Amino acid sequence: MKVLLIDDDQDFNDAIYQHLIRKGFDVHTAFDGIQGLRKFQLVKPDIVITDIIMPDQDGLGFLTAIRGSDNNLPCKVIAISGGGRVAGKTYLEIAKSFGVNATLSKPFSFKELYDVLIQLDHVSD
Repeated sequence: MKVLLIDDDQDFNDAIYQHLIRKGFDVHTAFDGIQGLRKFQLVKPDIVITDIIMPDQDGLGFLTAIRGSDNNLPCKVIAISGGGRVAGKTYLEIAKSFGVNATLSKPFSFKELYDVLIQLDHVSD
């Protein structure tokens, strides 16, 4: 399964990348929504994991950019957030209105992320 991970926190991004690679996922990374959009177009991932609060282009901007003309997302998406000026859960509630398949509040465990990925992989489109 191809996964695109978009998060501006280099250490967090590296840790999730390493964990998912060890679990057998084909993982591609980006550090903001602009890079994420470029990688999305090249990789055509099965699942995107995107942070919501990022510089340059945030996760909501990324989701807006990949939405189809029918307003649906072209792949499964997990939105993640630790918050910013407001609580992370508020941002995740907004992400749900964009049609994401799952949300995780930072910090979360590798097991929580893995469980969500496996669940989404077994849900048909």
